[in-house]
Amino acid sequence: MARRNEHTKGELKALALDAVLVIAERDGPQVVSARKVAQEIGYAPGMLYHLFENIDDLILQANTRTVSALTDDLVRATKRQSADKAVLTMALRYLQLAQKNGRRWQLLFEHTMRNGVAVPSWYQAQTAKLFGLVEQQLVRMCPQKKSVEIQLAARAVWSAVHGVCLLSVTGKLNVGGAVKEARLVESLVQNYLHGWKSID
Repeated sequence: MARRNEHTKGELKALALDAVLVIAERDGPQVVSARKVAQEIGYAPGMLYHLFENIDDLILQANTRTVSALTDDLVRATKRQSADKAVLTMALRYLQLAQKNGRRWQLLFEHTMRNGVAVPSWYQAQTAKLFGLVEQQLVRMCPQKKSVEIQLAARAVWSAVHGVCLLSVTGKLNVGGAVKEARLVESLVQNYLHGWKSID
């Protein structure tokens, strides 16, 4: 591993963020720590605190990479689709992320801020973009609906799909018999949207 003076501050930051995701995927999100990240990239743990405010900041910035990649993927995948199809595509892509990169997905949603500190506004704004993508399609679907109804529906759909993903990743869906997760998501989204659109 190169010495400290062989990397710029930006390069060190990128290495640390890469390491967070590597550790999460390889060893599990619960073991990500400043010590483990520093060890992964061959530096002393104290170096990280010259680049990040704390371990929460490090993990949230790493999670932002996942959120950004997912957001970009959803935008590309739903281009020129009908509103109904776009919402379903987003739900299925989200399921794919959870199934293919389960531990990285868990890091995204299982991380808890230390000492009760609030999640920073910049991170909230980043994650809000995901809800925003669903809201845009719901507006296309029912432009007459109030904004509060749109926001509630977007979060209801996202939360329900998230629940399916969580059960899938933890292997709990098969307790009641074999279930194809994608079919479950399709049923959930299609039936919710059908009912939601029929409500005045």
